[in-house]
Amino acid sequence: MEIRSIQLGPIGTNCYLFWKEGSGSCALVDPGDQGERVLALLRELGLTPQAILLTHSHFDHIMGTPPILAAFPGLPVYCHPADVSSRRTENIFGMTVPSLSSMGEITPYEEGDTLTAGGMEVKVLHTPGHTPGSVTLMVEEGRTLFTGDTLFRGSCGRTDLPGGNYHQLMASLARLEALAGDYAVCPGHEGASTLEEERQHNYYMREAAGR
Repeated sequence: MEIRSIQLGPIGTNCYLFWKEGSGSCALVDPGDQGERVLALLRELGLTPQAILLTHSHFDHIMGTPPILAAFPGLPVYCHPADVSSRRTENIFGMTVPSLSSMGEITPYEEGDTLTAGGMEVKVLHTPGHTPGSVTLMVEEGRTLFTGDTLFRGSCGRTDLPGGNYHQLMASLARLEALAGDYAVCPGHEGASTLEEERQHNYYMREAAGR
């Protein structure tokens, strides 16, 4: 499994490209802004995206989507339906920003769904708390979790924004903590980690697991 990350936008959101070696196609996770930079990276790597996979719908994880869709018409954009509203705009941090539904058709995915992109099978784990529709994307073959804003290195996502719920987030962290074995953890912000590292040293995950 090959993974490339690029930090996008004013909050430094991690956008990931992943693919099976030799595939020629990839999946895009959370193109948060500056879609033209994502397109340039795709050209550099010689990859064609098969899907945009969103861990949730906050503006800093979706704003790069329109330029990518303009370059690749018909590219499916996946998001959990609990994070997709009919409103054309959202208000957050005192700003009015475009909503995900304003960017075109959204393909829903939910707990237990699987899809294939970049030659890799992706399983959807519903991990609410940061938002109602937050998901973690599990690539079992590559032993990798794309955790969005659910789990960070040494921390976790905030729950004081609309739709946030601390108790749900703790339940989601407990679920991740209980997964068998170790995984690479690719979060929505800051640096990468491993699940075992977070089990041992992440205060919030330890609290969630009752340790």
